[in-house]
Amino acid sequence: DRAVQRINQAIDREERIGIFGDYDCDGITAVAQLRRFFARRGAKPYVRLPHRVRDGYGLSKAIVQELIDADVTLLITADTGISSVAEIALLKESDIDTIITDHHHVSEEVPPAFAIIHPSLSAHPEPHPSGAGVVYKLIHALEGSNWDGMESDAALAMIGTVADLVPLRGDNRALTILGLQSFEKISTGPLSELRERCRSKDGVFSARDIAFRVAPRINAAGRIDEPEIALNALLEGGDALAYLDLLNEQRQNLSRELIAKALREIDEDTLAPILTSVSGDYPHGIVGLIAGKLTETYGRPSMVAHTDGVMCTASLRSPPCYNIAEGLGRCSAYLESFGGHAQAAGCSFSIKHLDALRSALEDDVATHVPADLLVPTLTIDAEIDAADVTLDFCNQLKHLEPFGQGNTEPLFLIRDVSLAGFRTCGKEDAHLQGKIRGVKCIGFQLGNFAQQSEKVDIVGRLNINEWNGKREAQLIIEDIAVAVSTQEPSSLPSGTHR
Repeated sequence: DRAVQRINQAIDREERIGIFGDYDCDGITAVAQLRRFFARRGAKPYVRLPHRVRDGYGLSKAIVQELIDADVTLLITADTGISSVAEIALLKESDIDTIITDHHHVSEEVPPAFAIIHPSLSAHPEPHPSGAGVVYKLIHALEGSNWDGMESDAALAMIGTVADLVPLRGDNRALTILGLQSFEKISTGPLSELRERCRSKDGVFSARDIAFRVAPRINAAGRIDEPEIALNALLEGGDALAYLDLLNEQRQNLSRELIAKALREIDEDTLAPILTSVSGDYPHGIVGLIAGKLTETYGRPSMVAHTDGVMCTASLRSPPCYNIAEGLGRCSAYLESFGGHAQAAGCSFSIKHLDALRSALEDDVATHVPADLLVPTLTIDAEIDAADVTLDFCNQLKHLEPFGQGNTEPLFLIRDVSLAGFRTCGKEDAHLQGKIRGVKCIGFQLGNFAQQSEKVDIVGRLNINEWNGKREAQLIIEDIAVAVSTQEPSSLPSGTHR
């Protein structure tokens, strides 16, 4: 209520309103909602998104000075601000009121803001919303139960929710369902254009399409260029959307090239407890993607860093068996700064401390995690027979959607099958295609199994393939291993393609 009153007051008095967000998809979709709200009220706020390299994460003293110089009297943060105690104190000293909307970790000391909208500081039930979800609640409070453009705001909040990997349960699940429905209803404008650019062959948008088609496009701008490009694409469409497609393609190609480089450096015979790769060739916006791939491939923590020859800026990822943020805390003597979550974190350090930090992290992982847990794994939900893969079964599974963090898409084990008749397909014959007992199957990046002669166990997820008006059940193969029929599903190792 306090935030709503202050925002309405600023609009009525024609104050200079500022919006400060983040450079990722959650932050950008949050800022887009705020921009749309103020446009409906005839106000044009001063909007500032940080550049990943030039500005770093969050508010800084330099950005505070920009806001002061721009004569801002009310600042609204989106998906950031809860840790900016000193910066918001400076804003207050300059008679600038700040309304924080955020969902990140709350420290013991909170900023001296005019109002803080944060799920941890209220009675909001878990799981908590994303930054875009928090802003959607603020817009709802400002606008009431219905407003012009509500469907677009719900779609933006849904995109941020899925992209930021908050658990898709409770309120987040409801918002994701509403947002997906709203996304489909939008008939014209930038979001309609974005949707059609990202639509898959089966024609129906799912949370998976958001996670793998929409969110990466929005994130691409902040990873390799300016985050404002993504914001303009969401608000204006046209050339900005076309450029976003180009940036995403560049991001894909660059990621593919640099991931291959990082993988080539790994000696699989002597895997360290934490995998480390440091290079001046790694852009700041790509290191997290490379680290994520290393951890996915080898099932152990990873640290990938960009270096300019003096300092290193690193992104770290970890499987659930190890808390990488706590590990950094125990090795903080070698760090300039660090922060993050249990499975994803970041840090900066002098390159002269690289060897000592690597050694300290290797010792820390070895101390806290048994070696037999540092392997790539899949969680199998059920064992089925190929005969169970029917249209009716696939339709029943749709009742469990939307799938995502906290409500993962089911993975099924089918034992002791033959890949006879399978062929490679796609660019550079990278993919595997064929049928198992009459069921259409495709395995992305599994083309190397095309000549597999032994019986195998496969793990995959189910979907419905639509082509030329025909609908049929399909198995998307996620992993393959030589058949070991005596093992329990929960103990099956992931396949050799890892």
